[in-house]
Amino acid sequence: MASNLLELRKAAGYKNASDFAEAHGIPSSTYARYESNPDKIPMDRAWQLADILGTTIDAIVGREAPAPGTARGEVQLEYDGLTPEARQLADELREFVLMKDEKIRARRRREDERPYEALCYQYEQQMLSQMRDGAAFGELVAFESAEAARTAFESFLQEQAAKKRGRLSTKAEKAIDEMTIKKIMAAYDRTHGEFDFDGMRVLWGSVDHGVMVEYDSEASGRGGDAKA
Repeated sequence: MASNLLELRKAAGYKNASDFAEAHGIPSSTYARYESNPDKIPMDRAWQLADILGTTIDAIVGREAPAPGTARGEVQLEYDGLTPEARQLADELREFVLMKDEKIRARRRREDERPYEALCYQYEQQMLSQMRDGAAFGELVAFESAEAARTAFESFLQEQAAKKRGRLSTKAEKAIDEMTIKKIMAAYDRTHGEFDFDGMRVLWGSVDHGVMVEYDSEASGRGGDAKA
């Protein structure tokens, strides 16, 4: 074990241990013990030597690190002990589980995305309604490009969020609103786009969700108090 650190030191250009120790502020007797008993080197000193010599702590203390992928856990050892037929069954089961796992993850992603797609649709309709109300009679409400429509919608969301917060808003409230806007805009990007049709750029939008509205009671329903 002693030869490992010794060889590293010589490879670094130090023929004598005392020269190396003096150059790096280590007492000669202390360093001599390191070369003779590298497994006794304190962790902080091992880090120092590794940095000086441009190597790893494993190399400093004379221990070779296991090659990546060679460590085999209990499950892998059990798999290795199976018959070829049983391994094939295990592989097929693994593929089935991975496929089911991906479907579960995809379903959960859709469940998380749908509320923001509903909000996207709601705020987009609100924005378009305001634009139509502000347009002159006979004036067509349209955007020059998909990018222009997206920019206008994001600005509208920012304005609505700022109105909701008011002047005395906190940084935390603004951060929450920014995160909500980010998710709504991601929903916008999923459900909007443009394509070329006979030399024209055509904007498209799609919504594949429904919104359930439940009233607390018949009376409150007439009053407009609803919960989604």
